[in-house]
Amino acid sequence: MSLSTLAKRFLAPVVYYGGLTEFFSPLSKDHALVLMYHRVLDEAEVNDAVHPGMYVTRSTFELQLQYLSKRYHVVTLQDLQEWLAGKKTFPKIPCAITFDDGWEDNYHNAFPLLQTYRMPATVFLITNQMGGPGMLTWEQVREMEERGISFGSHTATHAILPTLTPTEIREELARSKEKLQKELKHPSDWFCYPKGQFSPEVCRLAREYYVAALATGGGAVSKGDDPFRIRRIGIHDDVSRTIPLLACRLGLIF
Repeated sequence: MSLSTLAKRFLAPVVYYGGLTEFFSPLSKDHALVLMYHRVLDEAEVNDAVHPGMYVTRSTFELQLQYLSKRYHVVTLQDLQEWLAGKKTFPKIPCAITFDDGWEDNYHNAFPLLQTYRMPATVFLITNQMGGPGMLTWEQVREMEERGISFGSHTATHAILPTLTPTEIREELARSKEKLQKELKHPSDWFCYPKGQFSPEVCRLAREYYVAALATGGGAVSKGDDPFRIRRIGIHDDVSRTIPLLACRLGLIF
């Protein structure tokens, strides 16, 4: 465990229980948050082969949903798009939940909890990998869609787009979109860059296929931001396993 992680685990309760979260946070109702998850694992599934930055446990995820339901207005990406355009407002800071890749544990562990807490989320699929080992099947995806979960493109093969030619980028964008349109009733118009990596050329081409795109990089979203460079906050167990840690991370304190 790094010194940085240890320091955060020590400082987070001091900041949170000392009532300093609101004082130090730069967030206001002029901001929104987009959260980036990958996997939600049962505690028994966690082992050294799973990278700490790739998962939260099921119990951690439930704790987080409870906190989000009280502190934020959890919205769909369509809601966020309208908020960015100034067409919609919310009583609390809007927050969207997203998942990358399309892991099967999203169905077994995340989906039931999202249903319990009546929260929307969008899963971005690597379309060529669906049905492979550890990944969602299209049958599972369709069941989740019927019950309110949205699905968008994370490319066909998870290629790092800035390393490709324009023709190859178009192929990744078009093939994944066509597959989603074939398999689903209402695929998301949002796109998600693999590894959060993009370039001006990638953004230009993504605009031809989608209405907005998600990157990484942390930080809040503000009205007027480029919709094809939307920042997300990575949520994983080692930096968000307690409410104080989560509150500090979402408040952009650390």
